[in-house]
This record gives sequence, C-alpha cells and structure tokens, in this order.
Amino acid sequence: MSMSPHVNDPTLPTVPPKFKPAPAFPRSTAPVVRAAEDAARGGPDAVRAFWRDAARTGTPVVAPAGPGEHTATFLWRGGDEVADVLLVADRSADAGSFTRNRMERVPGSDIWHLTYRMGSDWRSSYAVAPVPADGAPPPGPLDPMTAVRRSRALAVAEPADAPAIARWFDALAHARPDPLARERLDDRWSVASLPDAPPEAWRGLPTAAPAGRVDPLPFTGADPATARTVRVYTPAAGLPPAGERPVVVLLDGDDWHALPLAPLLDRLIAARVLPPMVVAMVPSLDFAARVRELACHDPFVAALTGELLPALRAGFGVSADPDRVLVAGQSLGGLTALYTAHRFPERVGGAVAQSGSFWWPNVAAAGGESERLTRLLAAAPEVPRRVHLSVGVHEWSLVGPTRRLRDTLRDRGADPHYAEYNGGHDRACWRVGLPDALAALTHDWPRP
Repeated sequence: MSMSPHVNDPTLPTVPPKFKPAPAFPRSTAPVVRAAEDAARGGPDAVRAFWRDAARTGTPVVAPAGPGEHTATFLWRGGDEVADVLLVADRSADAGSFTRNRMERVPGSDIWHLTYRMGSDWRSSYAVAPVPADGAPPPGPLDPMTAVRRSRALAVAEPADAPAIARWFDALAHARPDPLARERLDDRWSVASLPDAPPEAWRGLPTAAPAGRVDPLPFTGADPATARTVRVYTPAAGLPPAGERPVVVLLDGDDWHALPLAPLLDRLIAARVLPPMVVAMVPSLDFAARVRELACHDPFVAALTGELLPALRAGFGVSADPDRVLVAGQSLGGLTALYTAHRFPERVGGAVAQSGSFWWPNVAAAGGESERLTRLLAAAPEVPRRVHLSVGVHEWSLVGPTRRLRDTLRDRGADPHYAEYNGGHDRACWRVGLPDALAALTHDWPRP
C-alpha cells in the first residue's frame, strides 16, 4: 500500500478534541505576491508573463525573510471554475485548518497564492486541492487511509463541527501535485525544500554506480492469508562472504521500492556512505493489515525474525550475528522496528525508527494506556544499543513520546542516535533521513 506522506497513523485521533487544529504555520506576504498584483493590474499579457516566469523558476517561490527564515509562496492557476484552492502541506494540514490553508486569488487574474514564513531548513511534501465551483466530483476516491480518517473524524465530531470536517476531507479528494514544482515525491505529491533543508546524501554522487540486483523472496508471515513477496536488494560488489553479510529489513517496502531505492543504494554504497549490505524490502498488504501488523503485533515480528531472517541467511548469505541485523521503519513501522529489536535481541541488534508511533496504543482504545513500548524498555533486562530515532518538530503528537522514549534509552545506558528535523510526518523527510540514519548505525560495518 502507499502511505500518504504527511498524514499520521489512522489509529490516532483524526481531529483533536473540540476541533482544535494542529499548530499553524505563520502566514506571510512575499515579493512574488506584489508581482502578481502588479501583473493583474497590467492585464492579460502581464499575467501570462507572470506565469512564464513562475514556470521558469519553479514553485514554491522562495525568498529570504530574516535571519534563519525564508518565505515559500505556493501558486495555482485557475479562474472562475475554481471555488477554493487548498494547500495540503506538512502537518499543518488537518480538518481544523481549512481557512489557514486556503489560497487567495489576486482579483482580476487567475493567480492563487499562499505564503508561509518558515525556518530556512524546512522540507515538506505537498499537494494542491482546487475545489470546483460547480461541485463536480473529484477524479477518484479518497485513498483508503484518508477515507478511514474521514469516517472516524465524523463519528466523533460535535454536530456543529461535522460540516467543516466533511468540507475538509471532501476537498482532499481533489488534491493533486503542483505542475510547477521543482521537486516531486511521486505521482501524487510535490516537494518544497528551503535552502538550508538537510541535503540529500546521494546528491552530487556519481550516477554511474554499479547496479545491484533486486530479487523476489516469498514470505508467508504470521498467516498464509498474509503471504507476500519481499524484494531483496544486493549490491553489485563488496559484500562480505556468505554468512557474514549485514542486512537491513525495511518495512513498508513497496513504498521504498517504488522510490526507487535500489539506484540510491547503488550510489551510496559505491561512495562508501553506506557499507555493502543486503536490504530486504518487506511490503505491507492492505490498509487494515498494515495497521494490525505494524502495531507491536507479536505474530508478525516473530515471522520477521523466525521466517524471513532464516530465509535471507539461506538465500542471500546474511549474517546470523544480531549486531549485523537492523530493522527500519517509519510511523507505525518505526514503532515495530524498535519493538522487534526489543523482543528478539538474539536475532536483531538495532532499529531505525523515523517518526515512530511511540504514542501507541491509542488512549481511547486502550483504557487510558499509551506509550507502551517506552514502559517495556524501561523494565527490560537490556535495551537495544544500536538505535536511531528521528521526529519532525511539526509532528505535534509524536515529539513528546519520542523524546520520552529517547530519555528512557539513555537512562538505561544506551546512546541512541537522535535527530529532530524541521518538517512533519512526511516521506519527503524520511527519504532524506534514511541514508543518514543507516550511515550512523552502520559506521562499524565493513566498507571495503
């Protein structure tokens, strides 16, 4: 399944109590807006020239805004056929944020705009949702995760809030990538990166790296009904002898395979940013299966360690040494990665948890319990020593739980690699952060 890049796990409350929105981004006015207003006063030819300039520079239009800050102005082209245009970006976008994520139209033109003033290291995936004035239906249905969030939000909403919540989710069905964006995440999402955003580790590396292989490996999992095919990457050269090869088990593997991840691994390994290693990309199945399996589900993690790892040893020569085995994941996958290392330390030596859902389980569904893994680690005889934790500062529901889990590991004598970034619950940020996380945890793995 494909995860939305910046929508949190559906088991979280989809709308904060009393329709309280997530923290807002500061709105601002940038020079490009004044240029748009000047173009509108200049007439149709000037407006067309404005759009030619925008197509040449790409969007969002970025400008300095003071020490450590820039403005990012998002644009959309539409006339009277559009009633509203919403920007869906980062974790600022939720059912309580319709108004503050609403673009403004320059009178007398087809120019819609919205400017954020942000720290210069911000990165975000985003989409734009133009809402038709005639009420025409969207080109397709909501993705499964968003459809569940809509249903759950409406089920718990106050009657007075329900129309606004429905309006927000109905608008999301019209979301599409920005045709003028300088960066794309995939076929649905664009990316905005301000000048000081963390660099992508593969930028500037030679593109002609030797190509590794991606081979299929059957994986039954906890139940024959959940059988699937794991994609196993092996680099072109440099691997240790069979039986000594390090391995990373990467959850939500279909998303990473589609990136595509393999060519990036080729370049990172060739440049010695990463050591030669096997990477097993384990796909999630459907939406319901992902939510079940990646929530500290003992049968699933037992299958990862008891079926998949032996198959990787037999078929790809990976090591049985737990210090050469990592599990990596994002969101619920990050929770499960660390849980796997906790449950099976004799098989898995460490974990990469990006935006880990360490709030789990949901308080409302678990009789007041939350942050179970943190408590398990606090009481465990030993804790994993090779751990990376990262969280976006805009992930208002995750920052506190992640910091508390980090502190618990430190109290137990571990020294987790820890990072907070200026972004949200977002695959655009995870894509940039994964190489750094793997490099940090594999610094002592052989790099021939």
